[in-house]
Amino acid sequence: MLLLTPILLIPPIAAAACLLLSSRWRWVMEGLNLAAFAAALALGIRLLPEVLARRAVTEGHAFLYADALSAWMVLLISAVSLGTSLYAGRYFRRDLAAGAVTAGRVKEFYVLTPLFAGGMFLVVLANNLGMMWFALEATALSSVLLVALYNRKTSLEAAWKYVMLGGMGLVLALFGTVCTYAAAVGPNATERLPSFNWSNLMTVAAQFDPRLMKLAFIFVLIGYGTKAGLAPMHTWLPDAHSEAPSPTSAMLSGVSLKVAIYALLRFHILTSQCLGPEFSRTFLLWFGLFSMFLAAPFILVQSNLKRMLAYSSLEHVGLICAAIGLNTPLTIFGGLLHMGYHALTKPVLFFAAGNIHQTFHTLKLRVIGPGVIQVLPVTVLFMGMAAVAAMGLPPFGLFYSELTVLSGGFAAGRTVISFLILALLIAAFCGILKQLGRILPGERKVARATDARAWDGVPAMALMVGLLLLFSIWFPGPLRQLLQQAAGIIGGRPGMEPVFPG
Repeated sequence: MLLLTPILLIPPIAAAACLLLSSRWRWVMEGLNLAAFAAALALGIRLLPEVLARRAVTEGHAFLYADALSAWMVLLISAVSLGTSLYAGRYFRRDLAAGAVTAGRVKEFYVLTPLFAGGMFLVVLANNLGMMWFALEATALSSVLLVALYNRKTSLEAAWKYVMLGGMGLVLALFGTVCTYAAAVGPNATERLPSFNWSNLMTVAAQFDPRLMKLAFIFVLIGYGTKAGLAPMHTWLPDAHSEAPSPTSAMLSGVSLKVAIYALLRFHILTSQCLGPEFSRTFLLWFGLFSMFLAAPFILVQSNLKRMLAYSSLEHVGLICAAIGLNTPLTIFGGLLHMGYHALTKPVLFFAAGNIHQTFHTLKLRVIGPGVIQVLPVTVLFMGMAAVAAMGLPPFGLFYSELTVLSGGFAAGRTVISFLILALLIAAFCGILKQLGRILPGERKVARATDARAWDGVPAMALMVGLLLLFSIWFPGPLRQLLQQAAGIIGGRPGMEPVFPG
């Protein structure tokens, strides 16, 4: 049964269908996006037992390849894309009514979003490392047009910054990809390489030229690290997140950053096979810690709601990389788990921010003022739950994933690093609590006319929060097994995954 090919083809087919439709058929475009991502999620769920049973699924003469890490990413991309498409319909109807966007621009969103998601699917399913780079380039091209969708001066500036920094990052990643190939065919490696497929490279990685492989990983770390928003290459991230439509911000923060981390992890695995784990894991650890360190004070001083959420994403991306960098089975498992819980949490915050923006016509925290709960009580309810999750409090899964990372760090004797991670998590917690405490509770100081509707965006927010709560309380055995397999792949122990309690 073909699974990988349909996952790749369904989003572009939906995009092509939307392109052929008149902009007046907006409801049909909404339905096509919803149907495409629902089908992709169903196929991703169907892929899970196949990967668990066979360790890897290939199609198209091994052009497409899915192991546990790929299957995990497919589930995250499809779930977040489905939630985004569910939210986007009512969001753009309000923008159209307010004259903030034209019908043609809305059509552009429904064409580009499936292409954006399709590119991310290709990144995680492509076996060839060169094709993976090409797919990331495709996601950058589609997402930059989405960032500039409103055609304002500030959004065009953010898109230009995204193009320049993202483009430079992808050029460096290409250099790293070429150096990896050179390391594979160098004097200390196999002379004839049948293909540049990752599955093939893994069989000969121990024979790579170590000097070239060091250079390759540094290029890839800076290149894909820029796309992932790691500090100090993160400067495009707050601008792009704050200027993009809220559905696009949700996809950028929820899954796009993680897809770039996925690409970086593929090279980390190859580098570990060649050089041992110390070289690449050290870079991941310190870049991750630096990202967390930089995020905390910037969260505290932000005056723009979506920029504050963007810096929160920087903190979580840093934690994922630091968890991988600690390089114990428990911390890697915790990092992957954190990736999933964060993917379900952050879209809710951006959906709520979109509701607040459309109601108060600003993202400036000072102008929004206190008492949002009186105007948008249901939005504040979901935003509050997502904020509690993002701050790492129980009963939400991010508390468990952060605790897993810290437990793994302490168990491995990395006491100083673990205490540092804990301190940075507390600092980010205080920043988010302070900023949201300025606007959500309290009494309205200024009464303003508003067309707010209490149930705007509720289906999408309820879907994401519902999934987050469900998988926080009950984590299915097959998903746990999938993450254990993925942790074994990253840690260089495929087939010898640890058994985790619970």
